[in-house]
Amino acid sequence: MQSEGLNMSERVAPVRWGFVGAGMIAKKALYPALLGSQWGEIYAVAGKDAERAQGLSPSGRVYTEYQDLIDDPEVEAVYISLPNSLHIPWSIRAMRAGKDVLCEKPLAMNAQEVRDAIKVADESGRLFMEASWNRWHPRTKRLSEIIRSGEIGTVERIKTCFTYDGLADDNIRAIPELGGGGLYDLGPYSVAAPIWLMNFAPAEITKAQVAWHHIGSDETVRVEFTIGGAKAEAITSMNVPSTLYFEVFGSEGAVVMGGNDAFNSHNAPSTLEIYGKHGKRVENFTACDPYQLMADDFSKKIRGRSDCWIMPLTESLAFAEFFDAVFAKLTK
Repeated sequence: MQSEGLNMSERVAPVRWGFVGAGMIAKKALYPALLGSQWGEIYAVAGKDAERAQGLSPSGRVYTEYQDLIDDPEVEAVYISLPNSLHIPWSIRAMRAGKDVLCEKPLAMNAQEVRDAIKVADESGRLFMEASWNRWHPRTKRLSEIIRSGEIGTVERIKTCFTYDGLADDNIRAIPELGGGGLYDLGPYSVAAPIWLMNFAPAEITKAQVAWHHIGSDETVRVEFTIGGAKAEAITSMNVPSTLYFEVFGSEGAVVMGGNDAFNSHNAPSTLEIYGKHGKRVENFTACDPYQLMADDFSKKIRGRSDCWIMPLTESLAFAEFFDAVFAKLTK
């Protein structure tokens, strides 16, 4: 997944990106990623707050209407970081306008929305991907390699957790009508992890518990399920002190993402702890920007390169179908 540098003889024009949304995620995630990229550049930004959008646009090109950016013929790729409920509607508009689209997670509010968007991507021939940036982190890749190697034997149990505390009632991540709630916000990390780790084997939910936020969104969710012969437990919460872990237990050992940064390691060193027949060892990973690794791969794909990884839409659909099943259990 690591993007390689270009030789002068093979340098190509960077992909011209447009941002649809100029909020916190864009500012902290793709803005710095593209500033440091040789594969992509920020060409224009659309936001309802023109001053905020201006702060993310090195070129000075700013739109206060999202459609105006999508209609700009110079924009090649669109990054969508709007509230969750707007992800698919604006992704579809952008693809129909001939743009390749990188959309923040969760990709959609339900599996049918994902299917609808996949149909548009197929019809338009556009590249469309969910921005599951932590999948590009070298540590995540290494954990998967260890599991595939059989070093810890057969996977028997997986435990994941991603929580944070102190979400205000007016935060869009809490408002149910905008797709707020812990499962949508944090599930693409902790709930999705056992699914991709077990190679999307059939999953069966055995228990799902929820604490509802007083404005109607899911505040805390705990789900237990079986997948690929393993038992999994995943937790999300917007009202619990920050706790992040990703632990995989096998018949001959275990792998643990330590440091309370299992799903949010960004521009900081990180570690993997491996427990096996010969005791414990720790693998260290230097600081990196997985957002940049993801954006570079997306830009490289647009430029026709093969040395890149694009997360398949079938994976996003599998996550959405599982989230639908969890919500069905929670609302019975």
